[in-house]
Amino acid sequence: MTAVESDARIRQDVLDELRHDVRIDASNITVDVHSGVVRLSGTVPTYFQKVTAGHTAERIKGVRGVANELNVTLVAPWTDQEIAATVRANLARDVRISNPGQITVGVENGVVTLTGTVPTYTQKSDAADDAWRAPGVVDVVNALAVAPPISRADAEIAADVRDTLARDPTIDAANIAVTVANGTVYLRGTVPTYYQAQQAGNDAWGVPGVVDVVNELGVSF
Repeated sequence: MTAVESDARIRQDVLDELRHDVRIDASNITVDVHSGVVRLSGTVPTYFQKVTAGHTAERIKGVRGVANELNVTLVAPWTDQEIAATVRANLARDVRISNPGQITVGVENGVVTLTGTVPTYTQKSDAADDAWRAPGVVDVVNALAVAPPISRADAEIAADVRDTLARDPTIDAANIAVTVANGTVYLRGTVPTYYQAQQAGNDAWGVPGVVDVVNELGVSF
């Protein structure tokens, strides 16, 4: 199969998946693929749909990367004050967020910016999830810092990351090298799919004591 044929197949698979996803209005989404990298452009009515479309494209076989350039065109505008209040309420009632009072929510022209600290990357991701689900949001800037409540040796963190990757049935970790310096995890090597590269980064973030993850994994079919 030539590269052009492969890109054409990936493009059709992404389009089919987007059109079949009931969570997404794909009528104004354009999909372009070059050397396995998917570019999503056009418009969607909510930021939730933008994020969902990007995640959908990541799961398609043969994808090496996703550039999500979708713009959010709101059906009904919300004021920045209304959006901020909704995001704060979402954070306050979310059982996954241990201390929502340490998260500051700023909104300007529909763009939500989250600042402050959380104890884990999982909570950082969950906070962003609470933000982009709020009506009226056009983008989310997640500037939350991860401040683990415990300090762990780099060797312990590295061992736990390797164990986590090895246990994940969705990842072929045979060619993943893990190193840790001052709590920052570095992932290098190759995996068979772009989805696995993203998932490996998520797995690493879930290990206690991790303060940052530098994901340098490549895709090798």
